[in-house]
Amino acid sequence: MPTIIIKNLTFAYDGSEKKLFENINLTLDTSWRLALAGRNGRGKTSFLKLLRGELPYEGTITGVPETVTFPGGEELEVEDWKVRKELNLMGADPDIMYRPVETLSGGERTKLMLARLFSYDGIYPLIDEPTNHLDLTGREKLAEYLAGKDGFILISHDRNFLDRCTDHTLVITKTGVELTAASYSTWWENNEQRMESERARNAQLHKEINSIDKAIKQNSSWAGKAETSKNRAHASSKVAEDHFRRAYEAEKSRKLMSLAKNLKNRNEKKLEEKKSLLADEERSEQLKISGSEHHNKTPVILKDLTLLRYGEPIAGIRELIVNRGDKISIQGANGCGKSTLIKHLAGLGQEEGISVTGESYIAPGLKISYVGQDTSALRGSVSEIAADRRADKTLLTTILVKMGFDGNMLLRDTSTLSLGQKKCVMIALSLCEHADIYLWDEPLNYIDVYMRQEIERLVKNSNITMLFVEHDRSFIDNVSTKSCTPQSLRDNGTS
Repeated sequence: MPTIIIKNLTFAYDGSEKKLFENINLTLDTSWRLALAGRNGRGKTSFLKLLRGELPYEGTITGVPETVTFPGGEELEVEDWKVRKELNLMGADPDIMYRPVETLSGGERTKLMLARLFSYDGIYPLIDEPTNHLDLTGREKLAEYLAGKDGFILISHDRNFLDRCTDHTLVITKTGVELTAASYSTWWENNEQRMESERARNAQLHKEINSIDKAIKQNSSWAGKAETSKNRAHASSKVAEDHFRRAYEAEKSRKLMSLAKNLKNRNEKKLEEKKSLLADEERSEQLKISGSEHHNKTPVILKDLTLLRYGEPIAGIRELIVNRGDKISIQGANGCGKSTLIKHLAGLGQEEGISVTGESYIAPGLKISYVGQDTSALRGSVSEIAADRRADKTLLTTILVKMGFDGNMLLRDTSTLSLGQKKCVMIALSLCEHADIYLWDEPLNYIDVYMRQEIERLVKNSNITMLFVEHDRSFIDNVSTKSCTPQSLRDNGTS
């Protein structure tokens, strides 16, 4: 396999003062299963376009083989038997290749496109977010499939997925890129240790500076007193004999002050040098959340419940008891009723013809915060949304800034934001609501890997009560205290 050599790559979009890449030098072996990671807006998709020669740039990129992209519009000829073989390896039904595309689910379309992509001989795959329409089982099967392949670049925000199918990691940071021959999680752990070490050193330097400032103030006081005494000595013959002694003390104090200032300057320079090492720090302060505490210690009880939509049985739940502080993962394949259950608990069932039979107890007066999958209803600036939702504007803005929003993004109409940015707004609004119970339906869709880990810390370290639907295995394993799997009562459909 050829080697991609990148020298002095510099790129910025027209009209943008900020460069996505500046003087980047890399050597990439095209036999690697390479994970490409980084915050939203850092240039991951742009990097793939640069490799394909679709964007103008400064510097040189050589050794790139013929590529094929996912998702992409390439119509290369491929034999049917090869596609069927790849679908079989993926654990998918090979017959989906003969069905009209409009009849396929999102997951089936993903699998078919990837099967075609890997049916091409001698072509380098560039894969951008293949997990968006896959449930947990589908992601695990796809990760196993990709782990058996050689030579591709993969963008994903699902840590577990990346770890299972890649052997090298390229991370786009705030100041450049970092390449390591390890999984994403290994890179993250090493980076966290490095950042924690630098934060500790930085804190120590601040202590030293504070100590020096205190010494300077003390020395300045001494010098002032000495100068005052010296002036009085000139004015009175009675203290003339003390003149030389007081002048000596003043000179001594001046030298001490000068020495302290020089020491402070040296340490401030040292501090700035150390701060530069923290240029890739992605968070300055962890988010915090505190929900309200409903008087009922068991606010939700479901037993022998059947969920129906317009009278048609959708899903069954034998028992679900929610205690205060539980963080419950709602799991199951696409179409088993996960979202239907969340909407029922959120009180949104009537809007979609959802009804129930069996025992369904939801404590009276329960304050609920709901985050759904659909972001299309977001309209107006952050300030306007805060006023409309009666949310604390300062808190909402603070959370969004910690999520990576800048001043321009806060002023823009949210309808013009990216899907990931819209999801951040919805999550931030939820965090402002101080609810008794949080109901989140696939909250991490389109959220970058850094923010996923921040939200994970946030939920895990809080005492809130939450039910959530999510396909990110790392998030599920690290956050949930227990799980519930609705039993599908229909043959097909989506949740």
